[in-house]
Amino acid sequence: MKITDIRAAVEHVKPVRAADAYAGQESLTFVHCRVETDEGLHGEGVTGRFLADEVAHLLNGGFAATARGAAALDIEALSLQLARKFNPRQSSGVYVSALSALDLALWDIKGKALGQPVATLIGGARNAVAAYATVGLPAYTEAELVAACQAALAAGFHGAKILVGAGRTLAEDAARIRAVRSAIGAAPLMLDANCTYTLAEAKRLAALVSDCDIAFFEEPLRGNDIPSLRELRNATSIPVASGQMIQSMTWFRDALTAGALDVVQPNAAFCGGISVMLRVLALAEAHGVPVAGAGGFEAANLPAMAGHAHGGMLEVHGAHAALRTRFASEPAFREGQLLVPAAPGLGFSLRD
Repeated sequence: MKITDIRAAVEHVKPVRAADAYAGQESLTFVHCRVETDEGLHGEGVTGRFLADEVAHLLNGGFAATARGAAALDIEALSLQLARKFNPRQSSGVYVSALSALDLALWDIKGKALGQPVATLIGGARNAVAAYATVGLPAYTEAELVAACQAALAAGFHGAKILVGAGRTLAEDAARIRAVRSAIGAAPLMLDANCTYTLAEAKRLAALVSDCDIAFFEEPLRGNDIPSLRELRNATSIPVASGQMIQSMTWFRDALTAGALDVVQPNAAFCGGISVMLRVLALAEAHGVPVAGAGGFEAANLPAMAGHAHGGMLEVHGAHAALRTRFASEPAFREGQLLVPAAPGLGFSLRD
């Protein structure tokens, strides 16, 4: 079975009100990649908003020209060919984003060709994955924030995550965290700073809420600097998490080797696709560090988290609520878990 074409398009989805101020005006911009084959099967992949026009251009141009005629199931061989031609010095950015979308689409084709869910091909470790909800968006007042977290837990999610460092002072964020903790009792509560803080600021916020039983503090530091992450981890009892938009295998290796993380967060839509995510899961397993999804695109990450023995829970992001209206099919959510679809492939599709 040969690849006949690759088509990619940039899509802009109007965010819900609560996400208007989240991550800039392009928070719901994404790239949709579709791979066609000579046997009538197609695969779909996605990647995120960063340099979306350039990512789509690379997929439609150089990637498509190189991949036409290649065996669709020989994913590693095609990856090597693309790397030699377009990324000989192992940079990240546009190349890895494009590769992420393409790799997902090729795994989708592989599952369809073999008549199996991708989660089963990976190993079928579980049929469902626990999900937590990121609902604490910056636009919310404190009362709205509390209500959103309570509603997520009432819907069955295994925890609630709130955004910090989004224009408020440390004291204001600490007060909002305390209000949520008081309202939700002992339920898991996570924080996400989106790489906002200096090391000193992250240490201070961690100290202010050290008694709030925070499940993990995600992307606390600017640049995801590994020595600083390690220092923060050593300075607080709050687990430190990161990795959702990292595009370098060596960063994951170095972070784990340095003991900088309590939770690893690879995302197939950014790190290089399912193929790279499986490598990161193996690294995390070897270091005894758990994984948890972040960065959205939970449907794309579900096969790896369900299929691999070291898979962990997934994030369902409130800022992606409008994006999910684009799906023609997606994994079902039931009793706090995302269920692995029985259909062959990745288990999701987008409307044309």
